[in-house]
Amino acid sequence: MTDSLTRNIKHLLTSLVLQGVHDFVVSPGSRTTPVALLLAEMQQVRDDVRVTVDVDERSAAFFALGIAKTAHQPVALLATSGTATGNYLPAFMEASISHIPLIALTTDRPTELQQIGAPQTVHQEHLYGEHAKAYTAIEMQDDHADVTAYIDYHVQELVGRALTQPMGPIKINLPLRKPLMPKLGEAWPDVTPQRILVGQRQAGWQDIQAIAALLRKPKAMMLLGPDEIGWQTEKIEQLAAHYQLPVLADILSNFRPSQYAVNGIDSLIAADVIDDSLIPDVVLRFGGTPVSAKVITWLREKEIPVIQIGQEHAGHDHGRHTHTTVVADPDTVISDLLAEPGVKNANFLKKWQDLTDKLMSVVTAEASNAVEYQVPTALAELPENAKLFIANSMPIRDMDNYFVPKQRLQIAANRGANGIDGTVSSAFGMAMSGQPTTLLTGDLTLFHDMNGLMLSHQAHVPMTIVVVNNQGGGIFSFLPQSEAAAYFEPMFGTPLPIVIERIARLYDAEYKLVDDLASLSDLIRKPATRLRIIEIQSNRQKNVTAHRDLTTAINEALS
Repeated sequence: MTDSLTRNIKHLLTSLVLQGVHDFVVSPGSRTTPVALLLAEMQQVRDDVRVTVDVDERSAAFFALGIAKTAHQPVALLATSGTATGNYLPAFMEASISHIPLIALTTDRPTELQQIGAPQTVHQEHLYGEHAKAYTAIEMQDDHADVTAYIDYHVQELVGRALTQPMGPIKINLPLRKPLMPKLGEAWPDVTPQRILVGQRQAGWQDIQAIAALLRKPKAMMLLGPDEIGWQTEKIEQLAAHYQLPVLADILSNFRPSQYAVNGIDSLIAADVIDDSLIPDVVLRFGGTPVSAKVITWLREKEIPVIQIGQEHAGHDHGRHTHTTVVADPDTVISDLLAEPGVKNANFLKKWQDLTDKLMSVVTAEASNAVEYQVPTALAELPENAKLFIANSMPIRDMDNYFVPKQRLQIAANRGANGIDGTVSSAFGMAMSGQPTTLLTGDLTLFHDMNGLMLSHQAHVPMTIVVVNNQGGGIFSFLPQSEAAAYFEPMFGTPLPIVIERIARLYDAEYKLVDDLASLSDLIRKPATRLRIIEIQSNRQKNVTAHRDLTTAINEALS
């Protein structure tokens, strides 16, 4: 049985690598023994395999998510049986919505121990339900030759399925019997790689010509949501130049900085400063759901025709307003549109550029009223090709409105399900790229994934964490429940008695408390050499007032 166990696990792991899985994140447990040991050996004999141990399964799953988001490649997880496997569910939810190819290898008790009271045994089949794009269970200790051939074929096919648009996570359940010790130090097998060629779906030529004609209208525009697939930003900029399109560039589109990029759409709509001359005739939309809560509603209320491009996001318009859906590869659509005649008139683009410039002038003038406005300015000093992960709630909203980097960065967030769990771990996953990485977060989100801070030691990667500490859930202060004064603080404000400096000491991190823009900018320019936590203290109520005052100032200056 040991021979078949060792052979089949080696075939499984080799099949994963052959289809582009090079990162493995392991949360050790007794039932993972044969897979974990053979993974460790595989890392020694191959130079294209990296194994990271993260003892917290929830953290591990979000860590893998961060690696996959950054590298745009599949990442495998390994967990032991029982409740350990359940801790992958939040990250699987995020991966499913964000189209990230995670691969969960969940080790399990064998059939004869199921549903009879055996310890550390739960129902693991289809554990992630519809959040998994595919599921299979493989009997690794079956000695039949067809089983090994099945593993070679089926595992490679499953990875191909995870990478086929719309991409998504898959689960492979591995029931294992004792004895669990594999044979180490033996030769690894040669596995025949499958060539899984995923074609690019194209739009019809007449459809491309019709879209191009719409883009030649006097007031055409582009909306770029979050980039999930690693699109070619340079080609999108070529498209904007070809048709002279202002681009409503989401913070996660990775399109900023650009002369065509428009930021702050949420603030501009809130301040009611977009006059009729700025209402587009048509909007070409790419990417995921925008961070801006107002822009989709604005498009619907103004009855602006929207053409949504992409296989990943067909049918994903919560405003239910999309005029035309093009289920095709975005890069191919862009290439086809670039082959059509463009336009030279830049009047509409110039009007939006002027509006954005005026907006940022007002924000600069108001920056002293709230530290939250100073953070985007400081983070604009990040070096070229640096990585930036942004937490949900208030940080992502302020950055979407007011962040204009001086150089091109890769920016990410967990915006599929918009949760705050696992944020620290996902940021460390991004840091595995080897590039300087910064996480911008609030204190509540930091607390929600404090276990993730241990990755600075387990994964041996430095990272800077900028914590805006407003003692609780800042986003709720902007919502109607804030008016329930008698109950708001314990139910939604939820201030926590945590001291950021003590957290830094616990995880052996460098700590800095800053209260001015210049100090923060100086720190941001210098990449961390270890875990570094920078705290910025804020006041929730003052922040609400500052945001309202800024909206008023924008209205007065731009109306």
